[in-house]
Amino acid sequence: MEKMWFQEKRSAWMLLSILWFIAFSGKLSRFVMAVFQVQIADDFHIARSLVAGAWSTNLLITAFCAPIGGALVDRYGAKKVLILSSLFNIVGAAVVCLSSGPIWFYIGYGVISGFSGIGASTSYVLLFKWFKQHRAKATAILTSASSIGLAICTPVFVSNTWLTWQDAFLVTAVLGLITTLPLFIVAMRSPDETAKPSQEATPADKTKKPKKQGVGLVNFLKHPLLFIISLALFTCGFNMGTVEMNLVTIHQMAEVSPAVIAFVMSLLGIMEITGVFAYGYVLDRMNKNMVMALLYTVRIAAFFILFLHLAWSPHIFAILFGITYLSAIPGGLLIANDAFEEKGKATGILIMFHQAGGIVGALVSGIFYDIFGNYQMLLLLNGALCVLVACGYYMTNKANFAKKRFTTSATRETSQA
Repeated sequence: MEKMWFQEKRSAWMLLSILWFIAFSGKLSRFVMAVFQVQIADDFHIARSLVAGAWSTNLLITAFCAPIGGALVDRYGAKKVLILSSLFNIVGAAVVCLSSGPIWFYIGYGVISGFSGIGASTSYVLLFKWFKQHRAKATAILTSASSIGLAICTPVFVSNTWLTWQDAFLVTAVLGLITTLPLFIVAMRSPDETAKPSQEATPADKTKKPKKQGVGLVNFLKHPLLFIISLALFTCGFNMGTVEMNLVTIHQMAEVSPAVIAFVMSLLGIMEITGVFAYGYVLDRMNKNMVMALLYTVRIAAFFILFLHLAWSPHIFAILFGITYLSAIPGGLLIANDAFEEKGKATGILIMFHQAGGIVGALVSGIFYDIFGNYQMLLLLNGALCVLVACGYYMTNKANFAKKRFTTSATRETSQA
């Protein structure tokens, strides 16, 4: 019998560590783009808008590949899809590193690396299969790879001025090769390969389980809970697009001092890491719908305080929004996990909604600024979307509770009869 760590199999925690390093190496190219975009534009003698265009193309292709990759996971397994996704990341980084002109840079980062989006749902599908008691915590740990990676890599790249963007992309390709392929080929086995026949459910047991929803965009629009989760992840992406693209500018327009801006951005990062572990702990122990309703209620308060532009607004916003920053995706996916049989495709579609929200948020922010000359309407729109999601999670939880109570009462009456 396999040794257990914290009520989970030891191999599950080992898998989580592998997935964390893969997520870290996969996000590294975005850190490089954020730090070296000026140097890239200068070296290629192109406008920064063209560099941003490669970034946007990468996000767009990733969004479209997410549901396709999810369907591939259901058909061929998560291991093969995640290895293919990692190969796209490695090859894309290598092409960028060796590129001699802007066209090859665009192909490498914007197109080839974008196809790595087929693996967007694989890590979550694997965690949901392997973890039974600590799914939310495991998902929180995996999600922290982005924030911890940003906290580690950005100071390294900024402080070492001798590093070029070619060096950084070379590190990305080599690290991806070292951490991904050997670890997955040697150390990873699917749960089906390790399961014993005696532990599998019998046909009689399977017939007793309720049939789960099929997967498709139509079901996401017809099923109330799944519609709310889709809207929630779209809103989360919209919030992130707003904050990542415009938060510093919003503070500057409010005449916040550079020292305060630097402090609150650091505070935001600290609260991201703190929040993802706090919500991971809570999601394993409380009603997930109500926890997510609370999360978006906190975001409503955050955007309202930022809208007021008070002296302490930057600090309070960093605390409130930071603590919810990385928890909306894991929470939504955990709720949806029990609704679908084809978990890979369902997760892929949901992640596509999140990516779409990020793209729309970045575009709308520029349009609103051109029209109104500030970001006040953008903050109101963010708050309004959070209100819809918070109410939606609350109402679906109330409906599920009423349905459960009705079913229980009907069963009791039938047994009495």
